Amino acid sequence: MSDTATKDQKTTPAVEMVSLTIDGRPISVKKGATVLDACRQENIPVPTFCWHPKLRSVGACRMCYVEIEKFPKLMVSCATEAMNDMVVLTDSEKCREGRKAIIEFILLDHPLDCPTCDKGGECDLQDNAFEYGLSDDTRFAFRKARKIRDKNSTFDDLQIGPEMVRNQNRCILCYKCVRANEEAFGEYDIGAYQRGHNTEIDAAPGGQVASLYSGNLVEICPVGALTSSDWRYKIRVWNTQTVPSIDPYHADGANLTLWKDATKVHRATSRMNDDTDDGWISDIARYGYQIATSERRIKAPLVNKNGAMVEVSWEEALGVISRRFKEVKESQGAPCLAGVVSPNLDLKTLHAFNKLFRGALGSNNVDYRSDYSNLPTDADSTYGFMASRSFSIDAVASSDVIFVVGSNLIREHPNVHLKTRRAIFEKLSWLYTANPIVTKSADCSTDEMIYNLGTDEVFLNGVTLSLIQQGLADKEVDTGKIETLLIPNTLEKCAETCGVSVERINECAKRLANSKSPTLIAGELVSNSIARENIAKSFYNVALLLGIVQGKRGQAAVLAKAANSKGAEALGLFPEISATQTATLKNQFQSFPELAGANWDAMLSGAQGEDIKAMLIFGANPVQTGADYNHIKKSLESLDFLVVADLKETPTTALADVVLPLSSFAEYDGSFTNLEGRTQDFCAGMKRIGASLPGYEALNRIAQSLGFSLYADLSSLQDEVSELLDSYNAPERKHFLMESHFQAPPAPQENSLPLFAGDALHHFGHWTEMCHSLLEFNPEAALEISADLASRLDIQTGDSVRVLCDRGDKGNKGEKLILKALVSDILEGDTLLASHNFAAKPVNCFTSRDSRVSYVRIEKIEKQ
Repeated sequence: MSDTATKDQKTTPAVEMVSLTIDGRPISVKKGATVLDACRQENIPVPTFCWHPKLRSVGACRMCYVEIEKFPKLMVSCATEAMNDMVVLTDSEKCREGRKAIIEFILLDHPLDCPTCDKGGECDLQDNAFEYGLSDDTRFAFRKARKIRDKNSTFDDLQIGPEMVRNQNRCILCYKCVRANEEAFGEYDIGAYQRGHNTEIDAAPGGQVASLYSGNLVEICPVGALTSSDWRYKIRVWNTQTVPSIDPYHADGANLTLWKDATKVHRATSRMNDDTDDGWISDIARYGYQIATSERRIKAPLVNKNGAMVEVSWEEALGVISRRFKEVKESQGAPCLAGVVSPNLDLKTLHAFNKLFRGALGSNNVDYRSDYSNLPTDADSTYGFMASRSFSIDAVASSDVIFVVGSNLIREHPNVHLKTRRAIFEKLSWLYTANPIVTKSADCSTDEMIYNLGTDEVFLNGVTLSLIQQGLADKEVDTGKIETLLIPNTLEKCAETCGVSVERINECAKRLANSKSPTLIAGELVSNSIARENIAKSFYNVALLLGIVQGKRGQAAVLAKAANSKGAEALGLFPEISATQTATLKNQFQSFPELAGANWDAMLSGAQGEDIKAMLIFGANPVQTGADYNHIKKSLESLDFLVVADLKETPTTALADVVLPLSSFAEYDGSFTNLEGRTQDFCAGMKRIGASLPGYEALNRIAQSLGFSLYADLSSLQDEVSELLDSYNAPERKHFLMESHFQAPPAPQENSLPLFAGDALHHFGHWTEMCHSLLEFNPEAALEISADLASRLDIQTGDSVRVLCDRGDKGNKGEKLILKALVSDILEGDTLLASHNFAAKPVNCFTSRDSRVSYVRIEKIEKQ
């Protein structure tokens, strides 16, 4: 035996096991497991109502009775720890009688309205009543009591959330909804009110059940007490089939199940994957399938004829595209052609897009990052390195210290947020958050540090200096020249500049240094910043000094945003790809352009400067979601020819010469690569709408019109995708501290307020505006404002507010919008948030591609 093996055996603690017998079968389980855990491990059926694998056991329903030898009475298996030499029976006559009594008790007042209840066919009570409770010899004979809130209602349905309907008469008081809401989601908008027989499940007084995870409460309800407006009275569950799918929005890659009939998808539910989602999905993932069935879908190609968009056949649209692309290529050259693709499209589509431009058209002008500005042009950028770092979502739940900087985590990564909460409440882990604004995600922080606007890297430099000064830095890292690398270069000056005290920075640094499995996360406030490279260097320095970059412990990464951002990165959907990626693509495409490509920033400048003449925008809507509305709009209007492919008409399609209809993720088979680099498949759940096509098929038709074929069959296209994914390696670099010099942003004008534009809580990008259920939560663009600021300006939720752009040397100054105010119970101070998910309100007219902070002035519009 080697010394290494001996050392591993000595340092790896043995898992203590217990042995028991269940239904005559010898079973071993980990010490601390319950009897129910042991039964489930061996697939021994035991009925439950209140139990859930991701919640603490409370034994509220007592349906999981088992008989244990030498115990005087039936025991609740979900709350009884498995012990050595236990002898358990799960289906004895005594067990069945006990469960029958429970069913009998539950059915005392439970209405027998199965024919009209939407839970019919998937109801735990219905199933268990047939198994244990149906008989003619009930001991109780009296009229069922009814809880009535609305005397005019036959079924007493009560809307307690934008998508949630409660019928208290069906409730069995398992408290699963209340427990999940608090334990798993950290929400308190639903509760059990009153006591005893009068107990009711209801929304918090004066509020609604409207958290980002509210749909999970309906899904885990074992009866029809909570139902969803999206599913009610649409179709019976036994008339549906299911197909596996993936969240098409977030990079977390939550697993879904689509429920469909022969023609359309009717709902989406969770599909538990402990690695990514623990069986919990956001409402965006749950109701986001509605983009497939929306009435706003583009159903046929559109061509601009005399200023009007006219529906045409695919053949006619392709004829226009091929003719115009050929004209530009022949007269101006291939570098005058450019393409932008959405990272929310599948892997085959992304690769086909790359192949069309680099292989067929001969242009390296491709990018997937149209939501950002001031993009890195160096293939060896520190930001790119930190964005490519290996990351595990499930490892977050086992981290002992979690450090989040520049991220409103719940809005960007709802499942990573839940894994963070799980670490805190199961492992008592420490959470340190650092942002320029207060966020909902930080409500369970050990310390929520709010640094001054535009000082992200200064705060991180403070952590770096603290690690060094306290003697906590990795000993193998050369820190001798740190004072020449950082500006500011003292901890005290960093603290003064960023507004976070030395004591708090020191405590955070000490906790990180003493952790065994830290997780460091940087988010969209870093990625969206024009100083992202500088911030990434500071973030890298912290990870380096903790030994994370060297692979000694933990993980650190700038997290990808969209469902397939990591896939786009691995497939090389940007100009500055690595030599390895270039070699693989050359081999696959057989021809490859030699001239360097233009990224999204350069494409926009090139369009205004006559360097870019024609562009294909595929699934993206930069006019609405990109930084600096006016600059993007002017650039696209300067093109000679613009083709846009999308699911619906957008501000970007409004500028196009040709518009192509894309199929949604629910209409074809595909795959996404999530932020971990995990590739997951999704399946078609319905027929394609109108003449829409999957992205890869539409691209192949464009290529064929140009005399080029992207693939002989889909399997060959998939083989090329797999080769690229398998050969992709994140960039490496030597381990030394990086230079990070802070430059203070310009001071704001008097009475101006900082504005952050991004996704509303229940929206992602521009497609979710098509989802009627999500519009119930966030129906329009809103201006979120703190209670303190609202009070000073005499603004209340629902008031109309005029927002005026306060700064902008690129045509933004003077821009104004009227938005509805939303007084937030989260925000503090004078910071504003605005949602860019609604085409009618282009809030990105306030964001600048040149400034770290966007400032506006606001004024209340008095009611007439």
